[in-house]
Amino acid sequence: MSRIKVKLGSSSKGPGNLARRLLFRNKAGAAVTSIDLSPAGSVSDPFLGDPGQGNPTWKTPDFQPCPNLEFPSDAQTHIQQSTDGPESLSSVTGKGRSYSSPLPRSVLDIIPRGNSDVFAPVPLVLQNLFDETLPRELKLQVFSALISLHEDEFQLWKSSGQWTASKASSPKYRWVGRDRGMRELVKLSRVSKAWRSLVFDGQLWVDVDLKAFPNLPTSFLLRLAETLGPFVKNMDLTGHTKLDHSTLGQVTTGLCVRSAPTIDFTYTQLLDLNLTGCNALTTQALHNLVIHSPFLRSLCVKGLNAVDNTTFDVLALCPHLTSLNMSRCSNINGGGLHRYANAVLGRHGQLALRELRLCGLEGIYDEVLGVLGRAAPSLEILDLSYSRSLHNSALEAFVTCTDEEKSTESVVLTAREAGRETRDNGRYRRRITKLRHLSLSNCKLLTDIACSNLAYALPRLELLELAGIGTAMKDEGLVRLLETTPHLRKLDLEDDTDITDAVLSALTPSPLAGSGSGSTQPLQTGQVLEHLVVSFAVSISNEAFLSLIRNCPRLRVLEADSTSISGTVLKEFVSQAHEQNVSDATLVAVDCRAVGEGSIKDVAAITRPRKGWRAWDARKLAYLDGRDKEELKVGQDECDEKRIVLKSFYNWQTVDVVQAARGRQRRNSRRAGNGSSDNLEDVVQTSGRLRWWSPSSGRYLPGASTPDGAVNREGCVVM
Repeated sequence: MSRIKVKLGSSSKGPGNLARRLLFRNKAGAAVTSIDLSPAGSVSDPFLGDPGQGNPTWKTPDFQPCPNLEFPSDAQTHIQQSTDGPESLSSVTGKGRSYSSPLPRSVLDIIPRGNSDVFAPVPLVLQNLFDETLPRELKLQVFSALISLHEDEFQLWKSSGQWTASKASSPKYRWVGRDRGMRELVKLSRVSKAWRSLVFDGQLWVDVDLKAFPNLPTSFLLRLAETLGPFVKNMDLTGHTKLDHSTLGQVTTGLCVRSAPTIDFTYTQLLDLNLTGCNALTTQALHNLVIHSPFLRSLCVKGLNAVDNTTFDVLALCPHLTSLNMSRCSNINGGGLHRYANAVLGRHGQLALRELRLCGLEGIYDEVLGVLGRAAPSLEILDLSYSRSLHNSALEAFVTCTDEEKSTESVVLTAREAGRETRDNGRYRRRITKLRHLSLSNCKLLTDIACSNLAYALPRLELLELAGIGTAMKDEGLVRLLETTPHLRKLDLEDDTDITDAVLSALTPSPLAGSGSGSTQPLQTGQVLEHLVVSFAVSISNEAFLSLIRNCPRLRVLEADSTSISGTVLKEFVSQAHEQNVSDATLVAVDCRAVGEGSIKDVAAITRPRKGWRAWDARKLAYLDGRDKEELKVGQDECDEKRIVLKSFYNWQTVDVVQAARGRQRRNSRRAGNGSSDNLEDVVQTSGRLRWWSPSSGRYLPGASTPDGAVNREGCVVM
């Protein structure tokens, strides 16, 4: 048993000082207090007696002093060293005796000296609550919120005016909105393997829109296909020119799922697919993907050489296809379309197509469109532009309805209504189609007879494109068609030089139409007209233009370049658009000799030369944005949607002036303080003439002479 010998200390002060000296006069026989620290934790003291020799009267039989007392390792070391002699007591420190305790020393008073630095920071063990506590569903919600936050942030920038042209041109903001959120999401996959598993979870990649990232490596596409699998429903690979047949084959394999263990057929869950610009694909790879996508609803393969007539046969395996874009595919013709429609009719079925775009398709004859009209009664958008073989009779076959089609909605027309000779007593039954958008631009074999053939068959038509037909487009057939299309919103007649005021009169509704909020009058053609293109129609008068502008309440875009439009019409359109507070209103008056510089100056305060837009793709156009506050003192805000876009020769010159002013501003900023001139008149004074947009230029009247003696002409100047 180890004992610690502690001599009772004496004090020179206190009432018992003399008694203590007399009692402990003999130094050798001085009383010594012994504290016994046994392994069991008992304490031995002469004043309390020996615990081993019976219990005191004040103790219970079960009393054990300090039964659970444990000493630190350092204290046990010091106590063990005390057996070597009194000099070992120097390693143990204690406090003075308390008068309220019968013990001179307490075991709890022994404070061992520690070897650790008390100023060292305490190590903190942080728990990863995200990875260890949250369930996987909540983690996916957090990652999904990352994309939503980027979309909301971009919308907030646009609504609050923080999104500017200079900001959009910065490489830092090349990707914004959802595209930026997807980039940040992929970056998070580098954190850990657990996060990579979350980032490439299929629930976050239902829509794989990679149009903004055309240079993605092949390995990334393969990783997406392997990890996402059946979750992908929409995939847009527009512009991925490096996508070859082998990569697409592996992507198809990765996206496939097996219908049942006993069925050896795999399929994808794709609904929408866009492969525009993937020119390295082969026909076999494309067909392999289409065959394994039976639920496909939308397919865009515009301009691909891999598309041929056999592609139509493969598409017959996709009964849910509603949108098909095969424009500018040079290896297809009307024969493939004919087989496609006949295959469906042979099964006594119908095509689910609502949108069909076949721009530039050759070999479209009467039997082709006749079969298409019967096989696709739900067609709403049809694009046959630039089809050089399309004839008037083919369009008549498209809407002709036979007596066998009793369940088809149709209308019976007289010879006059059908555009035939008045001596003809026959009746003509036309199928009432659901077409809303019809594009027949640059079909050189068409005439206005085609419009007569379509009259009364397109009551829901909203967009009609007949540009580039030329002198073959006359008023009679076109007017007959326009009178039966009250929902028309856009009409494109560019390069149809022979149309006259009769066409604009057919588009101009009666002033009494729609008067009053509770009017029950039927809708008239022109009441919902928003966009009209009549460029190069030199026979249209200013009176017809004025009547159209004043009576079409929703007219927003008027393209009338190379016409006889005058400054009066220009001011009327700008005034109407400004009063109605129309957004992005546009008037094109390029090469209109009757529009002078004076008219342009009068409306300069509320117009702009170009329709600017804020995006990375518009950086090279260098639009002038008022939000940037460049303080060039020239030009007009091109990104203000409330300003009317006015395109003319004089407006276009301001674009060059702004570019010159920016160049001069950059040069002045580089050589600031060298005494160079900063007068913008040097910039805007070009060709010896002082332009009207100069900050200090004088306003010259028509016919007045400029400082160099030239005449300020009020007409178009050769560019």
